[in-house]
Amino acid sequence: MIKRQMDRSENPRVGWLSSRLSHKALVGLVLVAVLSGLIMCGCFLSYLRSSVDNLYNGIHTESSDSAKQAASFLMDCGGDYKALKSYAVAHSISCEVRDEKGELLFEYQSPQDNNCVVVSGSAKVTLPNQKGPLTIRTFSIPLKRQQISASISRSALVGLCVLDICIFIVVAVMLYLLVLAPIIRLRHTFREYYEHGVLPQRSTRQDELGKLQNTFADMVDVIESKAQSERRLIASVSHDIKTPLTSVMGYSERLVTSKKIPPEKQQQYLRNIHDKSIAIKNIIDEFDDYLEAGLHDTSPMYMMTLNDFCRTVKNEYQAELADAGVELTIECESPASQFRCNYEHMRRFIGNLISNSIQHANAEPLKLRLACWRENEQIILSFSDNGQGVPPDILSHIFEPFFTTDRGRKVSGLGLAICENIIHTHGGTITAANQPAGGLQIQAHLPCINE
Repeated sequence: MIKRQMDRSENPRVGWLSSRLSHKALVGLVLVAVLSGLIMCGCFLSYLRSSVDNLYNGIHTESSDSAKQAASFLMDCGGDYKALKSYAVAHSISCEVRDEKGELLFEYQSPQDNNCVVVSGSAKVTLPNQKGPLTIRTFSIPLKRQQISASISRSALVGLCVLDICIFIVVAVMLYLLVLAPIIRLRHTFREYYEHGVLPQRSTRQDELGKLQNTFADMVDVIESKAQSERRLIASVSHDIKTPLTSVMGYSERLVTSKKIPPEKQQQYLRNIHDKSIAIKNIIDEFDDYLEAGLHDTSPMYMMTLNDFCRTVKNEYQAELADAGVELTIECESPASQFRCNYEHMRRFIGNLISNSIQHANAEPLKLRLACWRENEQIILSFSDNGQGVPPDILSHIFEPFFTTDRGRKVSGLGLAICENIIHTHGGTITAANQPAGGLQIQAHLPCINE
């Protein structure tokens, strides 16, 4: 399998949202949203404050100009307060005049609308017949309240529109950078793999998109590993069939082309052809068993106790092995423990282990031991022999289909590969190890059913 090394430490998860986003991505998005909101709200408030300031300054300027115009009119009319009253009535303003000591010299109050905002403005004027300057204060209505409200509303509407546009741009950019761009790259990675066979790289991102790409990389690893295993399996089957088939073709060609073959030689050729045909059939049958053991959906499972399993194995194998000079010992330490199994497959599992030991253990006499017990929530099936074991450098390969080595003990065929498939079909795991006292030990761990 193609290996890609990377730290896979899990991030702590909090809340329902973090079940979909990693902790770092969640914190990052919250910080970006808060900072963007603060900046945009600050800009909006600054804009609104500036608009109100401009409105106030305009009103204040208008009221000051009104006071200056009244002061200029009073000077032009030579201090005629009756004329000033007419001016105030004509311009709808209230007006008062005070001397430098603050004493009231003239006052006119215009009828005011309750829905109006009155703004005062003042100006100084010096009349020829007065010793000191006079202060003229006017009270005008530059804008009605509805006009002020409408003006502020227009400014706020423009600011909100600009704010919405800014938020949309920020969100669009973030969405593209955080979501769309990685998805586009991931889609490109998918296409590169299925069109050109380019293996995907692992991602360092800790969010969901990074996990998705890493899951795809893991899936590609599994696919490539299975493809390599299938290629090796097909090559092994082809090689194992080709050798006896070549002999069959050679012997049959001699029988067909040669007319002067002694009868005893013909019988020898026919026996060889028969033996080679049986070898080919055995290879095909073993290959069919291997394929059948990998069919998960077609394997019905039934509840079975360890006691029933051990008793059935004992009745099926112990007497037959004893006749062949092989001692089989069965120990059941947890007879009431239950597990789900397809016994036909488990029978093949035990049979393949026995056949493997008979063929490769090289022990005289051969002693086999099957021990069964419960450990926590698992059923342990331990099968061992008293043979010579397996060299450590090839121990991890004995479950590979058609694995063969010429050094030490020869391990070949599909027997142990079928055993591994059967255990995986039952939701368990299988391991192999050499015993300290000698011999090979194979352990299967199966899920236990609580009573």
